[in-house]
Amino acid sequence: MMKNVREGFFIAFMTLTMGLPAHAGVGTEGASFLNIPVGAGPAALGGAYTALADDVYAPTFNPGGLGAVQSNQFSAQHLSYLDSNHYEYFSFVHPMDRSPSCSAQSFCPSGSLGGSIQYFGSGDMTATNTSGQATGSFSSHFAAYNLSYGHTVGQKLSLGITGKLINAKIDDVSANAYAVDLGSMYKVRENLTLAATLTNLGTKLTFLSEGDSLPLSAHFGAAYRPNNSLQLTAEGIYRKTGLASGHAGVEWRPMPMIALRGGYRTDTTKGLSPMAGLTTGIGLEVWGQELSYAWLPLGELGNTQYLSLLVRFGEADRQRRNLIYLRHDRKGEVVDNTTEMIERQQLMELFDHDPEPYAQAPGSQTQPDSQK
Repeated sequence: MMKNVREGFFIAFMTLTMGLPAHAGVGTEGASFLNIPVGAGPAALGGAYTALADDVYAPTFNPGGLGAVQSNQFSAQHLSYLDSNHYEYFSFVHPMDRSPSCSAQSFCPSGSLGGSIQYFGSGDMTATNTSGQATGSFSSHFAAYNLSYGHTVGQKLSLGITGKLINAKIDDVSANAYAVDLGSMYKVRENLTLAATLTNLGTKLTFLSEGDSLPLSAHFGAAYRPNNSLQLTAEGIYRKTGLASGHAGVEWRPMPMIALRGGYRTDTTKGLSPMAGLTTGIGLEVWGQELSYAWLPLGELGNTQYLSLLVRFGEADRQRRNLIYLRHDRKGEVVDNTTEMIERQQLMELFDHDPEPYAQAPGSQTQPDSQK
């Protein structure tokens, strides 16, 4: 029996690690599934999400982004990976209540809790003996159970931490490891964000007497939004194994409810064609709720397809509260920033079919209704 288990372990280990193209240095680290991006939106952007993770994906990509979370959120993903492998993902975030003594809401210190589950399974596999004869079937999986917290430090910086329990099971042999992620996010200005993380700092994942280090890596990212329709993001990844790689992505919204995404990553091209680094996808968003799809070709290995759902609870109510503030502003505030005025007008039109005109910039003239 032990010989069959060892044989099964070898087959499953090769399937679950070597099937991850060039992630974290194939065959040199355990739990390489942790390097597969989660969420169809982040995956379509080439996995370059470290500087964008101020939402429900923060517990996995960057716990530092939890300081910017403004609503309860939930996400779920199904990924049809190579062969019969599949990758499931669930996460949530919950913003903590602000201090009652804080009068300036936009500048109040804030923090959020988050959690996620990553599950990578092989399905049923055929077990064989040393002669190659089938002896039955077994299943295998890798999983990570994560709990996160992030908090703002001043008006521009937020820091966070994620604790992880990593579990793997192949037939009746299992292993556990423990790790932490450290994350930071710095908002240089409203449309430019910098971020850095250190991920998978922890113990070895040990099967029987063999232990493998976790895929320890450092990420440095930036996200820039030149206008309301375009989002650019990029990051560099430096791994303990010495393998360095780059991720980049772009999102274009021809209209607010549709997001077209594309990206490129270099860590999936080793030993494959350059096409293996391409990523693409689409997102449909209505009242803050988003359904996303991503397609990632991996050359001769095949294609991977993501489907994910992101739910933001209370998002419509929050937008209505923002509308109240905007309506108050338009009655007494002079808006001298054309971009800001357009953004506010677009938001108001979502709620008001006949919005009043904003206060104009100095030097401009608007006739009262009675004089038109």
